[in-house]
Amino acid sequence: MGRPVRIALIGAGAFVRKAHAPSLLELGDTVQIAAVYSRTRRSAETVAETIPYEVDIYTDIGALLADGRIEAVDIVLPIPMLPEVVPQALAAGKHVFSEKPIAQTVGEAQALIAASRSYGDRVWMVGENWRYEEAFQAAARAVQGGRIGQPLFCDLSLQLPIKADYQGATWRNSGEVLGGYLLDGGVHHVAGLRVLLGEIESVCALTAAHREDLPPADTMSTALRFGNGVVGTYLITYAVGSSLGTDAVHIGGSEGSLRVSRGELVLKRDGTCERQAFNVLISVREELAAFVAAVRDGSPHRNSPQEALQDLAVVEAMLKSAQTGTLQRVARHV
Repeated sequence: MGRPVRIALIGAGAFVRKAHAPSLLELGDTVQIAAVYSRTRRSAETVAETIPYEVDIYTDIGALLADGRIEAVDIVLPIPMLPEVVPQALAAGKHVFSEKPIAQTVGEAQALIAASRSYGDRVWMVGENWRYEEAFQAAARAVQGGRIGQPLFCDLSLQLPIKADYQGATWRNSGEVLGGYLLDGGVHHVAGLRVLLGEIESVCALTAAHREDLPPADTMSTALRFGNGVVGTYLITYAVGSSLGTDAVHIGGSEGSLRVSRGELVLKRDGTCERQAFNVLISVREELAAFVAAVRDGSPHRNSPQEALQDLAVVEAMLKSAQTGTLQRVARHV
């Protein structure tokens, strides 16, 4: 085994503490957390205290990026900061893992990708753990293998009420992020649907704002058409929840059907029912493992900037459809 990849955590928020730092530690000798950055030293120290060895603390991104001992960075910052920090890290010679979405808008994302081409063979992976969900990968294999015949329709309904104590940093509910939670969470859901059924060709959406603390809108209902002819619906609300709600994708086919959530796949065909259970806690670890492998030996991964751009393009089309009241075709970027 070669030496570990020395990586710095840029960001010290809740998701770093809950997912990124623990996932990197679970990768063992393949990676070493070398440093933690936050604008406030105490926040960085809080993360560092969870790491069972000594790490450097930075409150200046420029100083961290100038540290030649650091090979890679894991950027977990508010969405508006990504277009500035990602190019800085690439220009400093670092391999980059940046959390989703790739940017606020398709235009910003395209500019980032264009600029990244001048940075040689540096790895840039955009976080999307839904592409590493075991259940979705198994369901995709079932669909592609003809287990339900020709897929015909799908639906995804999600009720994810946001509690006030979850909002944390003001960027989430400041109104400054285009699309708000519909963008922040929507790229996850689009990625999952694309894993299962391929490219989304066109969308027609409606949005609603039920809570003042979740601007600009907290609920969206969208009709979808996929490139393979499948039609479907996507309903998401962050405003309220119901005990009758579901978090699963349903796909109906010419010879059977399936239901997949992050923890279970149920497949029905010819009067039989198959169930598989999956670990919903490992997808962040798996995508970070893929990033470390890509840095170490160029191994392929699923989370290219182009894939992240396509996820964003679908959500942006939904938001534009709701704004204009018209069906929107989704431009292809992959």
